[in-house]
Amino acid sequence: MPSPNLISWTSTISSFLQAGRANLALQEFFAMCNSGLKPNEFGLSLALKASRIASKPNIGKLVHGYSIKSGFESYAYCSTSILDMYSKFGIMSDARMFFHSIPQKCDALWNTLIDGYARYSDENEAVGLFHQMLLSSLDPNSFTYTILIKLSANAVDIGLLRFFHGRSIKIGLDCYNFVGGAIVDSYGKWGELDDSVRSFWSLEERDHVVWTSLLSGFRDNGDAERGIDFYLRYVSEGNTVDQFMFASVLNLCSDLQSRDFGLQVHSCLAKTPLLVDSFVRTALIDMYVSFGMVDDAYRSFLEIGEKNEVIFSAMIKGFVSTSDYSNAVKLVYEMRKLGLPLDCSTISCMIKALTSHELFDEVKTFHGQILKSIDGSNFVVGNNLIEMYSKRRDVHSAEKVFMSMEVLNEFSWTALISGYNESEDFVESLKLYQKMKSSSSVEPNEFTLVAVLYAISKLQDVCKGKQIHSYIIKKGFQSHAYIESALIGLYSNCGCLNDAYRIFSTMSKRDLVSWGYMISSYAQQGHGYKALKLLSKHEKGPIAIDESIFSSCLSACSSLTSLEMGKTIHSCTIKTGFESNIQVEAAIIDMYCKCGCVKEARKIFNEIKNHSVISYTSMICGYAQHGFGKEALEMFNAMKMHEIEPDEVTFIGVISACSRCGFLKEGLMHFESVTLKYGLEKTFSHYACIVDLLGRAGEVREAEKLIFEAPFRSKTLLWKTLLGACSKYGNVEDGNRIAEMVMRLEPDEASNYVMLSNIYSSASMWDKSSELKKKMGEGSLKKTPGCSWLQVTY
Repeated sequence: MPSPNLISWTSTISSFLQAGRANLALQEFFAMCNSGLKPNEFGLSLALKASRIASKPNIGKLVHGYSIKSGFESYAYCSTSILDMYSKFGIMSDARMFFHSIPQKCDALWNTLIDGYARYSDENEAVGLFHQMLLSSLDPNSFTYTILIKLSANAVDIGLLRFFHGRSIKIGLDCYNFVGGAIVDSYGKWGELDDSVRSFWSLEERDHVVWTSLLSGFRDNGDAERGIDFYLRYVSEGNTVDQFMFASVLNLCSDLQSRDFGLQVHSCLAKTPLLVDSFVRTALIDMYVSFGMVDDAYRSFLEIGEKNEVIFSAMIKGFVSTSDYSNAVKLVYEMRKLGLPLDCSTISCMIKALTSHELFDEVKTFHGQILKSIDGSNFVVGNNLIEMYSKRRDVHSAEKVFMSMEVLNEFSWTALISGYNESEDFVESLKLYQKMKSSSSVEPNEFTLVAVLYAISKLQDVCKGKQIHSYIIKKGFQSHAYIESALIGLYSNCGCLNDAYRIFSTMSKRDLVSWGYMISSYAQQGHGYKALKLLSKHEKGPIAIDESIFSSCLSACSSLTSLEMGKTIHSCTIKTGFESNIQVEAAIIDMYCKCGCVKEARKIFNEIKNHSVISYTSMICGYAQHGFGKEALEMFNAMKMHEIEPDEVTFIGVISACSRCGFLKEGLMHFESVTLKYGLEKTFSHYACIVDLLGRAGEVREAEKLIFEAPFRSKTLLWKTLLGACSKYGNVEDGNRIAEMVMRLEPDEASNYVMLSNIYSSASMWDKSSELKKKMGEGSLKKTPGCSWLQVTY
């Protein structure tokens, strides 16, 4: 057109808007202004709408300023658009200010501002405006009531919905589809299905939108059977089924697991042109996936010509639900090729599925696709990534995701704290907790506190633990089962068994975890009798014993050398089927060995079908303990023949067996192989065993050299081990020298003097032995008396 007029420009802008091209609409608006033509009320309204759709508040404010300058601000059409723009952008203070600046307010202005507050769930302001409207010269209309009834669906109190329902009945609006449909939908969302049905039947006319709302209410509240009955009634009345109705009934079939009826609906759907609708296809794929008919779902997926991201997501979730991750990943890459965005629920589903099956490399590759699809403000996907990296102990990657997130919730913080725990960086875990506490945006929840208590228990910082315990009481979390179990674990690990039992005894409902914590704590800290006593109380309760409790009680029997009780628990494991559990098998072997029944232990070992490093290690240590060094080494060789890799504990048993039988060369060879052949780290116990071996073999100088080279801060126990070996064989010269060294390190330890006294006695140096005992008496040093016990059975 050589000279486009105002109507031509305005029509063009309107066309771009209708086509969803808001940015082009704005360009045309400014081009019109630059051509010398001044926009009218309708052109300004279109520009305000375009700025809202394009999410450009600054341009919206600029257009508002232009409307003030041109005198159109107070025109009804333009003023409503200005108010709508501010409301949709969430700038409610400016919206309210503009609203009050208009002298003559039409009902559209009132409804627009009320809708703005309803959009952001500010029911107090919305209801307050409704009452102000009642006092004005204008009465609320059907649009006003519809807005407020929809707001009531998400309100704190259902009373608000009943209030507006009553008002609509009073003025006769409830029987109209527009208001009545909102009432039916809102009662459905509240779960008040009877009220929803009553309101439905009170309508003069019921269109397909109202029917669909009712079916959605049935589905949301788990009453699929009743929903299908209403669908059949709808069809029997000769009504036309649209795509939304089909989607609703397919969802109902999924919930009801009504396969035959679902196939009937699909056959009805095939006779209509609606089968190409993406909304219907997605519901169809979801239905077949829920029936376990993934091949049929995929067939429906392939029949679609133009696929959007919603259909892809439905099919990806279907593959994930059947653990078909390769096809799921293929579809993700296909989406990327087509330029389709990944939605957050699909991403979360993929991450969780791949992580649970430890396909971390695939997730790492998938991470690159995620970064291209989402921004840092999506905390759902970010939290899943943090959790995934934490589980694989890649805390550095978890930190990077955490730092890149714009929005953090309590799960984000908890996931990273747990990640530090997984990586055994407990100090950093507590530092992050302190940062979370100082953050004003979020507070720790019960799961955060469980992770924090775990970190403190590993650090054995009982003082810090009591501080957190006080905070838990202050926040009212102390009665949560997870918290109580974590507190028991904390105090148990810190050696405060009385505090642990106090919490355990005050628990209103004790679960299996709390029983296991308490029994294992007693067993591990040398209170075997208390562990077994607690077991007798547990057997009278409603909760079954698990493998962890059986193992702890067998360990308690081992420490007490209570063979009869051990046999009783062994028989219980047979009755309950836990005898074949790896952990329990090892505990049974260990119990028989420590009670002196090595042959019985070997019999149990021979009956095990699938051996593990734990069962072999238990038998090797049992043989070593009773001086069967040859048998222990044979067991170790058999272990290697079966290609079972030894661990650090296995070598403690092997070197100990060599020490007790005087196999010096074999012991040294196995000691070196710990690191050189198997790549394991030598522990303090390994060094103690080899020092004992060298001391028993008379290689005191070699033992001393090894102690000096040992990579530990405190080596007192190693020197005492060597002194014990000297004491056993009466090595006076070396024993005297080592004893002086140990006494300098521990001048108040009576056992050091006793060992040196024994060395003197073995060499018939009675004068020196008596002199040393006299010195102990003068220094108020007393030897802790030994004790023996026996078990009496009736």
